[in-house]
Amino acid sequence: MMHNLKDLLTFAIPFRIDSEERHRNLCAVLKWLSPLGCKVFLLEADVNKKVQVDFLERKELIEYSFVKDTKTCFHRTRYINQLLRMANTKIVSVWDTDIIADYCNIREAVRLIVDNNVTLSYPYCGKFIMLTPENSVQFLEDANPDKWDAKNLSPIFKRPFCGGAYFVDKNKYLQIGGENEKFTGWGPEDAERLRRTQIAGCQVAWISEGNAYHLWHPRKGNSTFFDEDTCIAQRKELIKVCSMDKSELIEYIKTW
Repeated sequence: MMHNLKDLLTFAIPFRIDSEERHRNLCAVLKWLSPLGCKVFLLEADVNKKVQVDFLERKELIEYSFVKDTKTCFHRTRYINQLLRMANTKIVSVWDTDIIADYCNIREAVRLIVDNNVTLSYPYCGKFIMLTPENSVQFLEDANPDKWDAKNLSPIFKRPFCGGAYFVDKNKYLQIGGENEKFTGWGPEDAERLRRTQIAGCQVAWISEGNAYHLWHPRKGNSTFFDEDTCIAQRKELIKVCSMDKSELIEYIKTW
């Protein structure tokens, strides 16, 4: 069944620009998503603004927020929760600044939620292609995921990937906690999100075919564990959640 994406879907993109390539990628992603005609919530959290919305593609679709944040660690999960609560559509897609997925994949991820009672869906088949700097430039010159799918590039993971871009039934996802804000920076929050949704008894689905493509950028502080203590704490949180049964999880979420 075909669905009107504009009435169903909001894209949520919290970000912090830490390189020229990250800025380039964000502009490319916004340009890629704009033909869908969906509202895009942009939230920039940093010491100073680094994005000029007036120069972005289809700026009338963009609702931009700036949060002055002087902390070195970018608390992405907290900002995702803010955007989830702001959205007034049934479905919210949380999108990284560097991800491209085909339009048919996006529509199928939405359909899975609307027609198949899925709570969390992914707009790719589990294959996540990390593009080189050279491939990223080529990709942006002719952004055609179908053409790149045919190249059969090797995915970065040997298991189904669960990050980069995902779609949630907003109300159902918030009922099972939304984002776990104990993940204060880069870490295993993608795995925790997937497993927590499953433990809660909600359906998770990847589409049957099609890759996600990650545009290259330098891996700076927001792309690695903040420090050793954070690394240990986040791994402990992942293990803690994954060890719970449904009733334990529900009680734990009430403490958030």
